[in-house]
Amino acid sequence: MQLEEMMNNFLDGFVPVMWVYWAYPSLKPLNSWFNDFLERVVFMRAWIEEGMPNSYWIPGFFFPQGFKTAALQMHARANMLEIDKLTFKTNVLDGLLECVKEAPETGVMVHGNFIEGAKWDYKKKQVEDMDHKVAISQFPVIWLEPMFETDMKYDRQYECPLYKTSQRRGELTTTGHSTNFIMMVNLPTDVNAENWIRRGAAMLCMTDE
Repeated sequence: MQLEEMMNNFLDGFVPVMWVYWAYPSLKPLNSWFNDFLERVVFMRAWIEEGMPNSYWIPGFFFPQGFKTAALQMHARANMLEIDKLTFKTNVLDGLLECVKEAPETGVMVHGNFIEGAKWDYKKKQVEDMDHKVAISQFPVIWLEPMFETDMKYDRQYECPLYKTSQRRGELTTTGHSTNFIMMVNLPTDVNAENWIRRGAAMLCMTDE
């Protein structure tokens, strides 16, 4: 019965249900899902064989929340700090992966995300209204810089949620983390944050295509 169901999923271009149960969250059709899976294998293999990358492809992680926590832990241990008092400052770079020449001294670079309901303006270095008929666009590399929560400034910023998929929902796991929500990313803006909330602006690790 399961093999018949899998065959029908293949014929319809869907990811088999038994794969979905064990795999990472994804809304992609079968062809795109399989290509995405291969990219994850390539990323992890390069990390193992060539060492830590200058920037991490965060969509390639099964559990990005754990990676975020590990990055904070490494900084806290290296500097003898309390991890509970640390958070990430969002520094958006001027381009995509090719602009990253070296790893940062502190924190981590992450790439591969998209933004929906808005766009990143490279000249103004802030979020702006999306282009006509372009609902989703690639987002530049982000430097997640560890710093004390008390030193963070949230004026003129939009706390943009980062999700694994466009569903923007997810059940809580036994660890207390959402299966879909990853973190809030603070992005500069010259308008009230309510503007972006009404537009449903959010960052995504992957598109549905």
